[in-house]
Amino acid sequence: METRTRTSAPAVTAARRLAAASWVGAALGLLVGGIGGRLFMALLASLNPEDHGTITDDGFPMGEFTTSGTFQLLMTGAALGVLGAGIYLALGWLALGPPWFRRLSVAVGGTVMVGAALVHDEGVDFTRLEPTWAAIALTLAVPLVFCLLMPPAVDRAVRDGSPWQRGGWTWLALVPWVFPLFPVTIVLVAGWLLWRRVGRRMPEVAAWLLRSLLVALFATGAFVLGSEIVGVYDAIGEGSLL
Repeated sequence: METRTRTSAPAVTAARRLAAASWVGAALGLLVGGIGGRLFMALLASLNPEDHGTITDDGFPMGEFTTSGTFQLLMTGAALGVLGAGIYLALGWLALGPPWFRRLSVAVGGTVMVGAALVHDEGVDFTRLEPTWAAIALTLAVPLVFCLLMPPAVDRAVRDGSPWQRGGWTWLALVPWVFPLFPVTIVLVAGWLLWRRVGRRMPEVAAWLLRSLLVALFATGAFVLGSEIVGVYDAIGEGSLL
């Protein structure tokens, strides 16, 4: 019974902190990714009226406002915001240096990884919309703004006594971790259990190992992002670089 209590109490605390971080991530994801994403899509559409109605790589008609498309974008932004906040809560403590440098590291790293997944040299999103640099910059601006705003907000939300952790409504923020983020939930829980059983016995070694893996991951993401940007400009030809 005592062993179960020692395990369950930290688990409840960790889940409550994750719920608080998830509320912040959902709100910022909805605002920055959903509404912000819709605004930059509208801006690009206004700059390219000749492409009105063209279907984007995500299946949305350019320059057309639809309720279903907007709802899907908002929900996707919220879900990705929850995911980003959860990843930061799990790994943000690995960042080194003064607070400003840690925040900058998270912002740059997050932007690179998301950008590597979003920017591509196939389809019409980046090879047809002009100016090309604006399409790329606006796409990268969404994760950059999110990753700048999210860390300090999450840090405040997970502090002891935070209003984000009070009341039964707090637990509602864990719903996305059941669906659609359940595979990530398994990874987070497994990592948490592994850290409690192994990582705490040699925290410095484990921390530096994780930092090394993150650096390798970010370097790979930067290479992929750079390659995709070069591929975009190769696809549109030298005459359309700007």
